[in-house]
Amino acid sequence: MTQIAPPPSLDFSIDAAKVTQITQNIIDEELRVNNLIAALKPEEQTFENIVPPLARLENEFYGKIQLVTSLHQISPDEAVRDASVEAEKKYEEFSIEQTMRHDLYVVIQGLIDKTDLSTLGHEEARMLTKMERSFRRNGLHLPEEKRNEFKELRKQLSQTTIEYTKNWSNENSTILFTKEELEGMDDDFLGGLKTKEVDGVTKYVLTMKYPDVRSVLKLCKNENTRKAHSTAFESRNRENIVLLEEALRLRRKCAKILGYPTHADFVLEVKMAKTVEAVRNFLNDLATKLHQPGLKDIETLKQLKKEEKEQRGEAFDGAVNAWDTGYYERILLEKEYSVDQEEIRKYFSLEPTVQKMLEIYERVLGLKFVKVPTDKAVVWHPDVQLFECWDAVEDKSFSGYMYLDLFPRDNKYPHAACFPLQASYIGEDNKRVAPIAAMVANFSKPTPNKPSLLKHEEVVTLFHELGHVMHHLCSRTKYARFHGTSVEGDFVEAPSQMLENWCFDRQSLKYLSAHYETGEPISDEIIDRIIKSKNVLAAIFNLRQLFFGIFDVEIHTSEDENLDTTKLYNDLREKISLVKAPEGSCGQASFGHLMGGYDAGYYGYMWSKVFSSDMFYTKFESDTLSSETGYAYRKCILEKGSSKDGMELLVDFLGREPSSDAFMREDIGV
Repeated sequence: MTQIAPPPSLDFSIDAAKVTQITQNIIDEELRVNNLIAALKPEEQTFENIVPPLARLENEFYGKIQLVTSLHQISPDEAVRDASVEAEKKYEEFSIEQTMRHDLYVVIQGLIDKTDLSTLGHEEARMLTKMERSFRRNGLHLPEEKRNEFKELRKQLSQTTIEYTKNWSNENSTILFTKEELEGMDDDFLGGLKTKEVDGVTKYVLTMKYPDVRSVLKLCKNENTRKAHSTAFESRNRENIVLLEEALRLRRKCAKILGYPTHADFVLEVKMAKTVEAVRNFLNDLATKLHQPGLKDIETLKQLKKEEKEQRGEAFDGAVNAWDTGYYERILLEKEYSVDQEEIRKYFSLEPTVQKMLEIYERVLGLKFVKVPTDKAVVWHPDVQLFECWDAVEDKSFSGYMYLDLFPRDNKYPHAACFPLQASYIGEDNKRVAPIAAMVANFSKPTPNKPSLLKHEEVVTLFHELGHVMHHLCSRTKYARFHGTSVEGDFVEAPSQMLENWCFDRQSLKYLSAHYETGEPISDEIIDRIIKSKNVLAAIFNLRQLFFGIFDVEIHTSEDENLDTTKLYNDLREKISLVKAPEGSCGQASFGHLMGGYDAGYYGYMWSKVFSSDMFYTKFESDTLSSETGYAYRKCILEKGSSKDGMELLVDFLGREPSSDAFMREDIGV
């Protein structure tokens, strides 16, 4: 008998009025339950009367809250986007009010104080432990005057971060170039651009979206064009500078009220790193070790630039600029390693690459994906695809839904990310509610003559973000709060980073690739070049990541009430990454991570790399497509979500404490 998947639990076709209505319904029900719990008499304050009702709220409303607050980043309907922004503001404000209720705190803390956690189930005990920590971090132990001040600061901070993110998502500035100024860009690229007549001259309209910017910075031979596009890209969202600096002031005040020296101390308490000192030591140690190798990388690029300028009869300025690194990296790869990204792209047409990637995940993790026909899929835009995910090795049950929204459009989230839209949990009927995740990205759209073709770095991005989706789909926890990617912020990237290694694996690359015209897989010779080039310019790539991490730590530990984030950003960029920012730019104004949950946490990308490298080189290197190892990974890491601490998960999978040896050897080259 053929199994039929349950319909998705979220409806993405809702209009603006429905967004508003759902938000109000959530608020009304949460308030009703919270009022009931707060009013319990001492003899009524039992586990059964408190924890199950609170867990039900978290479980049942997780998806609806994600739905109404995510639509402003993905919906093509302006009214829906506006309603979603308002929904997020309204729910955030309500949520802050509720988490600051002293009457609720007294009842729940009273239960915790008199409960022997060892008599409870694992997730129940963990939930109460997390609640107790959350109360302290929400300032509920403080005097009333301080609690009220803290609550107002949190509301202001919420409004500020929402406004910053809205500006970033809706950024739609453009820059115009003539065909001559776009020397080096092929007809396929130009054919996908809009044009505009200016004083009788045809000009091409380029956006600040990744497919436009990255292509120009890698391929355009005209340095002035690269400089203009790079400067415009890194100067976008200037209106966000004041919002970022206001957020820093508010975060600083909140931390002080709670008794933490800085906002970073507050954030890191619940991460694997634990302390600012540990993070600073980690980042500064790597920056020191990579400084000399970074200078060598810069000299390599400088020599290439000098040679090219001589060939073109142009003046050499003696510098490697922000708009030069991608361009001369491409030339280096082509010249020294014979890696031609434009040639490689021809083997990674988006649709078949996605399909083959899912087949690798099927094989390694024991899953099965089935595409839902377009006429049956309820989606938020015609470009979006929907897939069912099924277990293939245990009970063959339905595992969840995956949406893929892969092409750029106006007013859409401008980066690549996994949106965890619905957490899985065990419902009151004792049945599992299936998870829903979306991968949102901005790959080049197909043209009338050519499919969407992925650069190798985009194949890596696709594999990485799908890795987050797999974490979400494979997780099996009792409560929504522990589901999937809800792990510590400096561990959350490790599972996806580990999966990036498949993009440098001979067996996997052979399987993933097919020339869009001939269907031939990529040759062994090209694969060899890709593998050999993996760590080319690794020093300056990693120094750039370290710069972001160090900037993030510095702004979140600074005591300066009038901190000039533009000056700090540009000074640190030159000092750490060894490349100056474009004149007059303000990269921090579009550094979305700072307002998207990675505040004082960007270091986590590098920190979690330690764990991802250890897992891959210890367990998968000998056989990357091993179903046995993949299933152990699914059970030990992905399935557990945050029902255990990240370190405990790693020890379970590795059979020992994690080590940084593989990271230093394979990723840093030290």
